[in-house]
Amino acid sequence: MNILITGFSGNLGKAVVEILSEQGHNLRLLLHGTAIKRKNAVFDGEVIWGSLKDETILDATTEGVDVVIHCAWDGRGAFEGNFERTNLKGTMKLIEYAQKNSVKTFIHISSVGVYGLNKSLWGKTLDENSVFVSKEDSMNPYPFVKVLIEQEIINKKGGYNMNMIIIRPGLLFNEEKSPAKKVIEKKNKVIAFFIGNAKNHLPYIHTTDVADMVLKIIENPPKFDIFNAVPTQQLPAKEFVKKWALPKKATVIKIPPFCIRIAKYIIGKLKTTIGKKDLPIVKYQITTGVRDIRYSAAKAEKILNWQDKITSEIASR
Repeated sequence: MNILITGFSGNLGKAVVEILSEQGHNLRLLLHGTAIKRKNAVFDGEVIWGSLKDETILDATTEGVDVVIHCAWDGRGAFEGNFERTNLKGTMKLIEYAQKNSVKTFIHISSVGVYGLNKSLWGKTLDENSVFVSKEDSMNPYPFVKVLIEQEIINKKGGYNMNMIIIRPGLLFNEEKSPAKKVIEKKNKVIAFFIGNAKNHLPYIHTTDVADMVLKIIENPPKFDIFNAVPTQQLPAKEFVKKWALPKKATVIKIPPFCIRIAKYIIGKLKTTIGKKDLPIVKYQITTGVRDIRYSAAKAEKILNWQDKITSEIASR
């Protein structure tokens, strides 16, 4: 198949490209010049340089394509409205041109962040029918713009002339990107930093497992559906990271949330002194790390026959 992939500069985009290349598909990448240097774009296929803002580019990139896998996300200007202008508008324009050019399947990569982090959800298991987070409770533009995009897609559910699938991955990791907030790797040791006591459950999912879900959808696409791409085994965060680090020994450093707040307050004051605007994201950062929410992958297991093979293998070590 001829497949267009956006977001190659991200960890998931690379995993998707790798698994689809192995299957012999003809791949085309839409790459943003500010996201990845052209000299670093090592790829055996067609590369088109441009952004979601350029409609001429979107028309050209979707022409002659069977499948679009939309992994891209522009993280610049979160609190200046750029998330909504670029990501929401750009995604809907990409869908519009995909339809115009008779693309057969469109896969949109969203996030479990659309469910929010509200404490009322802690200890519960969320499936694809769980309600979206409200703007007031989202704490950060990222999850709510993801919600806005999904709402636009869902509202037009009956109007697509192509298969439309939404994937909601958990917290992505792989061999290079740690599941922990921050790690320091030494010869035979890994030091992992967590906010809170690290006994909570976080939805760590290997990028290759998500890419495998993408492959299964391409091979047998539903007309319209939504799937969580999340771990099927539940382990406390610190235990999972210790297993991920093997054969190295992992030391877990727990950072109390109040320390983050104090540090953020001091940094904010310093930024104000030199005339820079501080961004109100500390609550979101802390809550992301200390939440204790489970997510269900039962639907993907049943309909797609999907398994989180690599994530489960790590959890079983």
